[in-house]
Amino acid sequence: MSYNKSRPNKLQHYRPREEIHSKNRHSDEEIHERLLQHGGNNVDNVSDDGASHDDSMQRNDTSNAVSAVCSTIFRRRGIIYGLATGVLGGLQMAIVGWLRSSISPYQIMLWRGIMFLLPVGFISWEAGNDYTIADMIYYIGFGFFNALGVLLGFVSLQLAQVGNATAIAFNLPIPATIAGFFVLGERITAYDILLFAINLIGVVLVSKPPFIFSGAGDSLDVDEFFGAMIAVAGLLCIVTSVIFSRKLAYRDHSDPALTTVTPGMASVFLCAGVILYTQSWDKSSTLLEMLAIPSAGICGLVGNVFLISALKLESVLVVSVMFTSCVPVSFLLGVWIVQEIPDLVSIVGAFLVLASTCACLFK
Repeated sequence: MSYNKSRPNKLQHYRPREEIHSKNRHSDEEIHERLLQHGGNNVDNVSDDGASHDDSMQRNDTSNAVSAVCSTIFRRRGIIYGLATGVLGGLQMAIVGWLRSSISPYQIMLWRGIMFLLPVGFISWEAGNDYTIADMIYYIGFGFFNALGVLLGFVSLQLAQVGNATAIAFNLPIPATIAGFFVLGERITAYDILLFAINLIGVVLVSKPPFIFSGAGDSLDVDEFFGAMIAVAGLLCIVTSVIFSRKLAYRDHSDPALTTVTPGMASVFLCAGVILYTQSWDKSSTLLEMLAIPSAGICGLVGNVFLISALKLESVLVVSVMFTSCVPVSFLLGVWIVQEIPDLVSIVGAFLVLASTCACLFK
């Protein structure tokens, strides 16, 4: 019958299993040869691709870490400015302490004030059209109290040791934060209070004021006592100048050049008046002393610019804690320059000051 002829024969479509595998092997070999001809040997390059991927991931992680650090530094660059201010302040005090036996502090302050007049050409005079009477009062107040506070710090070095005078005169965190809280309304936290306590303990241990560490039956050293009192007066003046500067920053009228020139003008007027009244002028006996006087002025000038820039970016608290780095700097330089050998108590105090300063970065 016809339907039997058209039925497919299963045997016609049957192929042995060995033939199928053989053709599959041939097709795989052909594909492999074609990949080799086109440079696409993926089989041999799998391990190399994996290694290069791992290297790329490591480079990306390193790049991301560096970018994060740079971003943090740029975002909190006010902390770096405050730290630089403290280092330059400690160097300045060490230089003045080294010169105290031969050069009057009023002469050093006079030359410092003259150098502070150099940025007068960078003052933004056009912005002055928007200044009010309050802005001018803030500028004058900042210049006067800044110059007077530094001058009193220099004078205290005539009676007190470099480490003691610096630790008292430039110990800004506690009084500056209290002033910032009451005058500026800046917020403080429990972490801030903890940093204050650690910083204060460190400063006391570094300075070792005689009126604190003297025994109950010992008589107080009169020179150290009066030197400490002069340093305290200088501290109050510097804190007042910081508040004036912060006020200008809040009003967005802070000009770093003008806030540098105003302390220079006040320094020149104050010190020139004292020198003319006392009719005294000490001559430098060596070339090193002649170089040291302008060096102190340069440290003060650059440090003041950093201070103003830091106060524009950070609170009084952060800047004052960073500025406390001047205490261990002057302490260590006093060992090298003035030959003041530290003891264990002073070393522990310097460590606490540095620890509290660095801990501020993790706020």
